[in-house]
Amino acid sequence: MDFELDTSDGFYRIPDPIIHLIFNQISDIKTLIRCRSVSKRFNSLVPQADSLLLRVDRVISATDSDVDSFLIALLRSIIKSLHHLVSPSKALPNLTLSQNSPTQILREFEMIRNLQIELPSGDLRLEKGTTIRWKADFGKTLKSCVILGFRSGDGGGGGEAELGGGGAGGRLKMRVVWTISALIAASARHYMMMEVVNEHKELENLVIKDREDEGRVVMDKKGLRECSQGEGEEAEVNNASSGNGVGLWWRSNRTTVPAVRMRMRHETRMELSGGTKMLGATLVVVRPINNGGGERSEVEEQNGDVGLALGAFGEDAVYCEAVERLLKSRSYILDMNSF
Repeated sequence: MDFELDTSDGFYRIPDPIIHLIFNQISDIKTLIRCRSVSKRFNSLVPQADSLLLRVDRVISATDSDVDSFLIALLRSIIKSLHHLVSPSKALPNLTLSQNSPTQILREFEMIRNLQIELPSGDLRLEKGTTIRWKADFGKTLKSCVILGFRSGDGGGGGEAELGGGGAGGRLKMRVVWTISALIAASARHYMMMEVVNEHKELENLVIKDREDEGRVVMDKKGLRECSQGEGEEAEVNNASSGNGVGLWWRSNRTTVPAVRMRMRHETRMELSGGTKMLGATLVVVRPINNGGGERSEVEEQNGDVGLALGAFGEDAVYCEAVERLLKSRSYILDMNSF
């Protein structure tokens, strides 16, 4: 689209490709939407940004929906009278669009290639002093998930009791609960983005994280293609439990977790080089049992664990050291049915 440029202003001499690069560096969708009001040129170029970050401020619950519906009805009744006085021939704007879902917001953009969604908080409800970090790789369904969990400790006594009591059985149960909770959180985030993936076929990289840095769902180009091609099967599985959908969002639904094999490693106590003390440090690597690749040898699985675990936590020095230590520990295997 061509516009008359003000050649007296050097800014307008910047070519469109440079502006695109600037918008991609900004990436934050709220900022980019504000940029659209700067000029006609910006209004036409912002939708062409292909690297975006969408920060979700809050999750809309059923209660929020009911309250907001009342407020919207009240506002519409007030605006309607004023609107007819000023412009009776024009339709009223839809005020409910202020509660846009990610899908609605992203429809403003034409060619999204790299997308990050940042949720307002983590999904897990943990006891005080417990830390869980996880990373899950998805296509149409779960490909792998790596989970690191521990409780902070000062090196004093009572560590075993703090880890849930009940002896070895109680501690194992706690670690399995950590694993299942992380898998449910990951599958809920994956479900949230199904509609976005199916609408934006050009996507090459998708990350869904949270501000607390608890966990992230990652989908690469291959996984995104696989997900969009498997749209019908997943929708049939999940729509049966979605009810009427009023006031529901990503925490109310999730994709199915396939039958998985969990390889678990743990240390009762661990003190890292920087002085950080961990109680019940646990590393779990999860893979689907029937992944179409045939049976893998023990050595292949162990080597695969190293790559997945360091790939998930290698950027953080503390977690990386903990993972390296745990990878040297004895591993235990648990199989879990689909859920």
